[in-house]
Amino acid sequence: MSTVKDVYFDAPLFDSELAEITVNISETPFYFNDQGQARYVKTLDAHTQLIVESKTSAHFSKGNVYEVPSEIATRYTVWGEQTELEFAGQHFEFKPLIATKETAAAFGMTLVHAGEAIEILSEKKILSEIHYEYGMMAGHYLPYQNATSNKNGAKSLTPFVITDLEHHDFPHIFTSSDQDQLPLVISVGRYFPNLGKIYLADLWVKPSDALYIPANPKQSNPEYIDLHNNRSAALACWRGESAKTTLTTHSLLDTNGYFYWYWNRQPTTHPLLYDL
Repeated sequence: MSTVKDVYFDAPLFDSELAEITVNISETPFYFNDQGQARYVKTLDAHTQLIVESKTSAHFSKGNVYEVPSEIATRYTVWGEQTELEFAGQHFEFKPLIATKETAAAFGMTLVHAGEAIEILSEKKILSEIHYEYGMMAGHYLPYQNATSNKNGAKSLTPFVITDLEHHDFPHIFTSSDQDQLPLVISVGRYFPNLGKIYLADLWVKPSDALYIPANPKQSNPEYIDLHNNRSAALACWRGESAKTTLTTHSLLDTNGYFYWYWNRQPTTHPLLYDL
């Protein structure tokens, strides 16, 4: 009598932390983009271009716009608030956009080119910069239900990518620093609660560029809320130009910060960009 043996697949990498450093912005208040390497410095030399946060307004909005008839429910956790949004329609696509000064400003961000620096403004003075590795399946992680496995950091894989965006009380910096020069992809949204609509896009950040996201605390009756997420960071791996299935990047954040998540459970699509 033959015996059927169990067969297991290796769990795909969603994300992992490769290294972490502490950044005291009281001592080093400037982020300097050193040819795609994140540097935190006390002063700037005369050859460094200091930029300021890009101005934005409701008129800057870009991406594909969808109706949001209601906020279904908000769940409060130790780490933050999780608000599920109702989307009207059947198909939801994140418009692929090259990250430029203009497209970044459309979502409340500032693009920092190599050789440029920006002052980090934050009430929290001790932050962390983490060197991450993201897998091409990371966007398929569904955080709003209990995982069915304790493998891969207790993260569940789904066959599609949902809308899952955030803002928070601390600044964020995403540096496109992959060692093989793959572009970094940041999913973004601009949500208008009173108008019941949301703009969705993917910002494709060229190698050696970075995105600065200022602290964005919760406001009372805001005109719009700028949102982001980097779980689709390795979207460029899907282009099939190499055998790479992961991407590395550096992010500045508060590991103990409080988050405000906005999500929708329906599948989304994320077209690829080949010409950057």
